[in-house]
Amino acid sequence: MKPIGIDEIQKLRYAIQYFQDCYLVSSVGALTRSPNGRKILAENIAHTNDGFRIKFRNINGENHDFFVTQKESDDLVYMDKYLNPVPINNPHNPIIKAIEVAMNKLLDKYPSKKPFICRFPNCNEEFEFNKPSNFLEMFTGKKPIAINEGGIRLTLRSKVKESEDIFNRISEIPDNSFVLGTSFGLHKGMSDNHCYSVKSVNNKNIDVFDHRCQGGLRLTYAEAIKKFKFIVGYFDKDLSD
Repeated sequence: MKPIGIDEIQKLRYAIQYFQDCYLVSSVGALTRSPNGRKILAENIAHTNDGFRIKFRNINGENHDFFVTQKESDDLVYMDKYLNPVPINNPHNPIIKAIEVAMNKLLDKYPSKKPFICRFPNCNEEFEFNKPSNFLEMFTGKKPIAINEGGIRLTLRSKVKESEDIFNRISEIPDNSFVLGTSFGLHKGMSDNHCYSVKSVNNKNIDVFDHRCQGGLRLTYAEAIKKFKFIVGYFDKDLSD
């Protein structure tokens, strides 16, 4: 097996999200933004003779490898709610696709790894809809920082100090891997129940990337606290061995 290379890892930073798995695509994109995150990606994802090996470092406290063949990746087709194939204009990143297939295999073997609340939305694939903290802890083996991901509060306004402290630390420590997520209650220019990878924080402004729309957004601290429900992720040292 051959670990994926730095060029392949860099392409994950802005990989396109096709399925309802913003938690997965944004989390992988966020891991590309720190040295230890990139190291974990290289160690966890390897080419095989006929596809990829995907490692998850913490499933009930143990490592598990899932092997994804090229045929299994080819058989994962993006479809509409009526199960009609949807043509795509840009190629589906093969590594993202392999992780998606691996997540289906993981959930088939360990169905409890899909939180109960994530089972309500209708979806075509089992890997769709999950929590970024759940995916990240399984994939990296490290419990992430998580502010307001659970619970009934729909914004970060009850966690102003904690949120501002994290934003300030991200500004000071650019090697980090964080995801911001919305709840329902549509805000102009943003999507409900959607995850964005954090690009940078500078001068009290937060730049995030939307993997589905393939575009960036800039928000002030106050706007982010009003519009986002949660923040999840790591500083680089949190991902060290």
